[in-house]
Amino acid sequence: MIVYYKWMANLMMAVGAVLGAVLGWIHFGGNILNNENKTAIFVFALFIFAGIIVFRFVGAIVASKKLNQVQGILYAEADPKRFLETFAPVNEKVPHDLAEYANGQNWISYAKEAMGDLDGAWDAIKELKPNELKIHALTTSALIVNQKANLQILRRDFEAAEFQIEDLKHLKELAEKRAKMLAENLAQQIRVHEARIAAAKGMENADIKYLEEEIQYATNAIYRKEMQLEVAEYYLRKGNKDKESYDKAMALLHDIVKDIKGLYTEKRAEELIKNPEKLYTYEEDNDGFVVIRE
Repeated sequence: MIVYYKWMANLMMAVGAVLGAVLGWIHFGGNILNNENKTAIFVFALFIFAGIIVFRFVGAIVASKKLNQVQGILYAEADPKRFLETFAPVNEKVPHDLAEYANGQNWISYAKEAMGDLDGAWDAIKELKPNELKIHALTTSALIVNQKANLQILRRDFEAAEFQIEDLKHLKELAEKRAKMLAENLAQQIRVHEARIAAAKGMENADIKYLEEEIQYATNAIYRKEMQLEVAEYYLRKGNKDKESYDKAMALLHDIVKDIKGLYTEKRAEELIKNPEKLYTYEEDNDGFVVIRE
């Protein structure tokens, strides 16, 4: 949108001003300052102003289309490296107290996550506090908190993830009064995150069927492969005693590497296909904290 590609909008408005001036000049036959009609200068200015307004609208459309194209690099093409190269410099120019900057950082965080740079993904959003933005948006808050929960799960810090999930539940309560569709989306994300944590811990009551549905309905390769990997790891943990679970895990892992895009999930899947015993396991120590073992 305009805030991301301001130079494009400014260029279009400049074109509109010039075009308006040309049309005004033609309308008055080049005689403006010495025109007997005393309103000539005022009308000429209106031509310029109209050109700016029209082309500002055109600029907004062009900028929006450009943003959609750039987002497509990440969400449609699943090319996080090229997305970062294209978009990160653009978002850095956006005032940091605007919701648009926070949205941009969320996309940047997701791109770094897709490349396996979880620390970089966390750094991109850890300081963001959407409720302090000039243009506060409930949707922006939900995006940031949801990504923080997602990253904490991927970093295997489940205790921290659960704190973020509690924040998501609070946002869901607010959204139920102000944005019903957002509330429904948050309910879905909360259920997904809780199922992911249960699956990672190897809990018998993990809602694995819901995660399998997420795989079926996933619209971008990055998210689909992340869900496939987590479900595959869940089945691998059961595979020692259950051949059917082992076969399910292998089918998911092979599907991940079927179409290589350079994502961290593909590297992890290749490693598990070759060495399925290299799984992370989760145990509680004497103090009740989860200890990760490989």
